[in-house]
Amino acid sequence: MRLKAVFPVVVLLFTAAGILFAAPGLRWSTSLDTIVSTGDTRYLMEEPAGGFSSELIFPLNTLMAGVTIRRDLSGARPGSYLEAQVSTNLLAPFGKMVDYDWWMYPGYPKVPWSYTESDARLFGVSAALYWKPVLANHSWGNFGASFGYRFKYYYHEAIGFNGWQYADVYIDAVNDAEDGWYTMAVGVDDPRLGITYWVMYNFPTAGLSLTLKPQAGFSLHGEAGLAVAYASDEDDHVLRNKLSTASGLGFGGYLDLSVRFTWGNPNARLHPFIALSANALALKANVLQKQTWYGDDPASTSVIEQPGDSITGLDHQISTRQFGVALTGGIKF
Repeated sequence: MRLKAVFPVVVLLFTAAGILFAAPGLRWSTSLDTIVSTGDTRYLMEEPAGGFSSELIFPLNTLMAGVTIRRDLSGARPGSYLEAQVSTNLLAPFGKMVDYDWWMYPGYPKVPWSYTESDARLFGVSAALYWKPVLANHSWGNFGASFGYRFKYYYHEAIGFNGWQYADVYIDAVNDAEDGWYTMAVGVDDPRLGITYWVMYNFPTAGLSLTLKPQAGFSLHGEAGLAVAYASDEDDHVLRNKLSTASGLGFGGYLDLSVRFTWGNPNARLHPFIALSANALALKANVLQKQTWYGDDPASTSVIEQPGDSITGLDHQISTRQFGVALTGGIKF
């Protein structure tokens, strides 16, 4: 699924960028980006009729590296440009994948019955293409718009699980009158691969920007906007022989802030630059999930599941909250 999902989108984005950037006589820049990323991608599934709820949180705390290509626009106000970006993670995520489960009773708060943590593996790719026209130039900087298309794909593996669950336990008490089955919290620990999960976000964005230029070669840039996201995910509970899928539309927003310093002779063709930026992104989609078994579920003792058995129409929320700080170095030609 990794290659099938990711590379056609990245190739399409950079093909489009290559066509758009191909106009002769325009200045362009290229840079290398080092990004410290934090946040998570998660899903919340609820089935009030069945009396259960589950939330899985996958960490996105990692170090990423990427490339940015920017091309000035001719026939537009100075400062307008096209930009393409791609990045991927270099390290496994810091932190654990966590899994919460609750019982649900009508008219009462949810009651937790399980909590586990797992070691996490991650393969992530982000790509984007932007058109950023300047709407008005001033001596102090400019005011502009931003239109973009972003793509984010994350593949996770949850290795092992450790935590607690409520379970029915038979107690052989000293006093025979107290013998019997009791529901109590017990520790759980299993080293096996428990879950594979991928999630994909495709989302166009639209926003406004403000750039301040207090002195030559130094600029401050701020941008904020909204996003319409198409989110899809797939959760394979390997130990339960169960595959869960969902997709649908959602909404979100973003905020970008950056400081950029360019040096060198103003009349020279090459201008090196460095930039420090911070960004935030939030997306959420309320959709419906389908669960399909491809074998008997060991966690279910009352039913023997057959391959193809399924449940549909489960309330399912896919969401992500991401924060990043990037150090960028590059050259403008």
